[in-house]
Amino acid sequence: MPLNMKSIVPPKHYRSDIDGLRALAVLLVVTYHYFQVSGGYIGVDIFFVISGYLISQQIFRDLEKNTFSLSEFYAKRIRRIFPPLVLMVVMTLAAGWFLLLPTDFMSLGKHAAAGIAYVSNLLLWTESGYFDAPSAHKPFLHLWSLGIEEQFYLTWPLALILITRLRGAMLPILIGLTLASFAVNLVLTAQGHSAAFYMPVTRFWELSAGGILAYCGLYHQQGIERWLEGGKLTRWLTRYSSQFGVLLIACVVLLVDKKSAYPGYWALLPVVGTSLILVSSPGTSFQRQLFENRVAVWIGQISYGLYLWHWPVLVLMYLSEMTSSMSKFIALGLSVSLAYATYQLVELPVRSIPVTRTSSWRFIIAGVCATVLIGATGLLFANGNIHRSWDAAMISQPYQEPVTGCAADGSGAIAIHPEALAQCETLKHPGQPVVMLLGDSHAYGLYQGLEPYLDAHQVNLIGLPVMYCTPLSVLDKRPACHAYNAWLNHEIRVKQPDLVMIFAHHLLWSDDEAYGEPQLYPAYLWEQARLLKQAGVKQVMIVGQIPTWVDALPHNLNLHFLRKGLDVPLRTWTGIAQDSLKMDDVMRAAQPSTDIPYVSLRDALCNSEGCLTRFGNQYPQDLIVHDYGHLTQRGARYLSEHLLGEQILSLLPAAH
Repeated sequence: MPLNMKSIVPPKHYRSDIDGLRALAVLLVVTYHYFQVSGGYIGVDIFFVISGYLISQQIFRDLEKNTFSLSEFYAKRIRRIFPPLVLMVVMTLAAGWFLLLPTDFMSLGKHAAAGIAYVSNLLLWTESGYFDAPSAHKPFLHLWSLGIEEQFYLTWPLALILITRLRGAMLPILIGLTLASFAVNLVLTAQGHSAAFYMPVTRFWELSAGGILAYCGLYHQQGIERWLEGGKLTRWLTRYSSQFGVLLIACVVLLVDKKSAYPGYWALLPVVGTSLILVSSPGTSFQRQLFENRVAVWIGQISYGLYLWHWPVLVLMYLSEMTSSMSKFIALGLSVSLAYATYQLVELPVRSIPVTRTSSWRFIIAGVCATVLIGATGLLFANGNIHRSWDAAMISQPYQEPVTGCAADGSGAIAIHPEALAQCETLKHPGQPVVMLLGDSHAYGLYQGLEPYLDAHQVNLIGLPVMYCTPLSVLDKRPACHAYNAWLNHEIRVKQPDLVMIFAHHLLWSDDEAYGEPQLYPAYLWEQARLLKQAGVKQVMIVGQIPTWVDALPHNLNLHFLRKGLDVPLRTWTGIAQDSLKMDDVMRAAQPSTDIPYVSLRDALCNSEGCLTRFGNQYPQDLIVHDYGHLTQRGARYLSEHLLGEQILSLLPAAH
C-alpha cells in the first residue's frame, strides 16, 4: 500500500500503531538495562522522534487556527508528564531512605532535585568521566532523556511562534535548525565528548525531525505525494516504508553497543526508521501484526510509567544486594505492575481534567510548587542536612581532601595549553636529580604522597599527568590528547629527566575505545619505555595496575561490613575487581627485559588475607583509595614511604 500522507496529518481518531511503536521503544530500553541487549538504548531515540512528531502536530494545528496558547501548552505537558514523575521520585526517595547506603542516598537526593527540575541530562554531563560513580548507583539516571524532552518542549513552541509568520520560509528554517543540531552532534561525538550524549543541542534534531514530518503532512502533502509517485523506486519504497523502518531499527540494535560513537551518525538509523514507520499507513497487515496488536498497544499505553519505574526498581534492588538473576525478573514484574497502576490510578484520572486558559495557570503553579518542594527536599538529603540514625555507623561523607600537583584534562574539545603547566616544571632543588611522573589521574593522586617524600631527599619531582588520555600516545584518537602527548614527548627529550615514572589505570587504557596504537596496550607501554631510554632518559620505571574495587571501596565496606555491624578488616578480598589483579600478570608477561624496572602494586598491597583497605579508623581519610582506585593522601604517602620512594632513590644518581 502506498504511503498515505494523510496519516501524518493530526488525526481525528486514535492511532493505535503509535502506541505499538512506543511499546517497541520501551521494550528496547528495558531489555538493554535488564538483559544487556547491546543496542537497546536506541529506544530513547525512538521516543524522541515520536514526541517531536506528536507535539509539533498539536502546535501546528493550534497555530493554524490561531488558538495556540503557551500557558495551555505547558499546562498540558505538566498534566501529562508531571504526576507520574512526582509519584516515582517521591516513592524512590522513600525507598532509598530505608535501603540505600549513606553516599548513595546523598547522591539520590541530588539526582532527585535534578530530575524533578528536568535538568538530569545537564547534571549527568557535569558528572561524566571515570571519576564518576557507576550508573548502577543512580536510580534517576534514566531521567536524562526526560530532561531533553522537556527542554525541547520549553523552546520549540517559542521558536515556532517566532517563525510562524514566515510561512514560506518555515520548512527551510526547520530543516536548517535540524541540520545545525545534527552537525553539532557529529562534531562532539567525533571528539569523544560526553556532551554529545547529554546536551540538548546535540539531541534536538531527533525531536525536530518528528516536527518536520508533522509540518510536511500539514502543508506539503500533495507535493510530497506527487514526488513519491513519480518513480518506481519511490513507489516501491513507500509501499514498504514500515518494513524498512523496522529493518533500520533492528540493524542499529544489532550493530551498536555502549562503546559505539553514539549518537553521531548511528542515531540516523533509529530516527529515519521511526520516521518511516510514522508516515506509513496505519491498518496494513504488517502494522496490525506488529504495532496494532493488543499486547503492543497495552505496553505502549503504560510505556511512560514503565520507563519511569523500570530503572529505579532495578537499581534499588542492586544497591540492596539483591543481585541474583531471579531478582531481575522480580524487578521487571514489579515495574510492570507499578506502571499499570500508575496508568490507571494517576495518568488516566489526571488526563481527564480539562485544561483551559483559565485553569492552565493552576497546573503551572502546582507544577512549580511541587518542583520546589521535592527539589529542596532532595538537596537537603544531598547536603547531608537530614540524617538517618544508622548512617553514623557507616562511611557517610565523601572524600574531600584537596589534591596537590598538576594535571591536564584531555576530555574536552578545547586544546590543552602546556604553558599553563609551566609552574609544574619549576625545580625546587636546582642541580639535583629530576624525576618526571607521567600517566593519568592515578598518577595525579600519587603525586601528593611522592612529592613530599622526594622533597625531603632534595629530589625534584615534575608531575605532568593527563586525564582521559592514553599515556604518551600520539595516536590517541582524542585531538586534545594527541596534541598534549606530542608536546609531552618533546618535553621529555628536552628536559632529559634522570627518571621517568609511568603510573596509570592500565586496565582502562587496555580497553579504551579511543586507543589508537597498533600494538596491544601492555606491549605499547613497554615499547614507549624503551624509546624513552633510547632518547636519552637515564631510567624509566613502570608502576603496575593498582588493585581496584567493584563500585568503590567505601561502598564495599559499607555494604559488606559496616551495615552488618562488622569491623572494617585491614585486608579483604571482598569487593576486589578481579580484572585489576589479572592486569598485573598481563603487564608482567609483556615485559621484554628487566632493564626497565616494574613495580607490582598487587604484590605490595595484597597478600593471602586480601588487599589493604585502611591505615586507621578515620574514614574515608584513612582508606587506601577514596573510590574504586584513586589514592587518598594517606594511601599516596604509604606507597611513597614504604615502596616507591626507596626504589626511586636507588635508580637516581647521588644527590649533591
